[in-house]
Amino acid sequence: MSNRFKISPKENLLFYIGHETIPELIEFLKEKKAFNIVLVSDENEYKALGSLVENALREAKFNVKNVVLRGEEIGANEKYIVQALLVSDESEQLFIAVGSGTVTDIVRFVSYRAKSYFISLPTAPSVDGFASNGSSMTIMGFKQTIISRPPLAIFADLDTLCNAPKPLIAAGFGDMFGKFTALADWKLANIINGDPYDTAIAERSRIARDKVVTQAKTLSEDWEFSIKSVMEALYEEGLCMLEFGNSRPASGSEHQFSHYWEMALLREGRPAVFHGAKVGLASIWIAKYYEMIRQVSKKEAADRLDNNFKFDPEIEIQKINRGYGKIIASSIVKTQEAHLSMTAEKYKKLKKTIIDNWDEIQKIALEVPSLEEMSSLLKIVDGATEPPDIGLTNEDINNAIEYAQYVRKAFTILNVSQMLGWKPVL
Repeated sequence: MSNRFKISPKENLLFYIGHETIPELIEFLKEKKAFNIVLVSDENEYKALGSLVENALREAKFNVKNVVLRGEEIGANEKYIVQALLVSDESEQLFIAVGSGTVTDIVRFVSYRAKSYFISLPTAPSVDGFASNGSSMTIMGFKQTIISRPPLAIFADLDTLCNAPKPLIAAGFGDMFGKFTALADWKLANIINGDPYDTAIAERSRIARDKVVTQAKTLSEDWEFSIKSVMEALYEEGLCMLEFGNSRPASGSEHQFSHYWEMALLREGRPAVFHGAKVGLASIWIAKYYEMIRQVSKKEAADRLDNNFKFDPEIEIQKINRGYGKIIASSIVKTQEAHLSMTAEKYKKLKKTIIDNWDEIQKIALEVPSLEEMSSLLKIVDGATEPPDIGLTNEDINNAIEYAQYVRKAFTILNVSQMLGWKPVL
């Protein structure tokens, strides 16, 4: 096997990035004796790379079933799962996902349910989940992560990545900038809520994030090197999630905002928005929460905890129903079971833990850039910095502030903000 391959020692997940993607892919498939291929892409990604892959595989005498997902907006949902699943049968087959995050999530899920494996061929450096084992799916309008399996390998074609649409590239940067708040949330959850935490994985995630920040500032100087570096960082983030066992190393309150908006847009029949674009914009707003943490003394925090919010499960359920509608709300309530069953004694203990660790919490807050700094990073890569940039409104921001904390059961700065009675001002 070519020495240009990089293999994760823990997960044995092969990663290649370069200009010889298709020949290297074919060599890998031959070594694996995988001759029955299900190739999945959408119309744009088939034009960008899928047709070249299909032709090369057929010329090399592979059996290829080609699935081109069709529709105005391809989503990781029931409709497109069925399109991909219909070609699956009981024969030995290997799926190849040619696409960005959505196609990869669909194929990850379908191949796992078909008791098969898949290979990822990213067409844009747009998300950090290529190497992970979680499919980010929207089922019956409810955004959730469904555990599947990681790819056998990732073959990233550098020519295709460099020629990807600029908004998709900006989305990849936005997803990585979100690690500022995600990592702060993760450490916060460990200190306050006792959530599992891995210092070594957190450090790897931080290094990958900072690598992308550096490339954002030099993007115009060497486009190919920067795109390659970003893709490598996205791959590393996926490994961090894979090795930890869930998305905490890469996902926090900024993803809660993003997932809330995704469900709202779907529910209201509005155009979808790239995941990383939503995450980047959300990170600006989450930075506001951490700014507030930095500005408040321990005494003021203690006073606010005593006087500003009284936990009531019934009121919380009513709020979930308002924010999500009854159909999705039932799933949200199940997700929030541990939170909603919290006793008065446990809530009191949680408040005490916050005050006892206030100095450490403020140190964590110092690791998050200011709102202005987050905005500046996104502007460098032409990322969204205002709601209208991606078709959102101030009402969408306010609704996320009000309801996004319930999307996942993860403890984040949004929980702390609720307890302190804080809401950022638009």
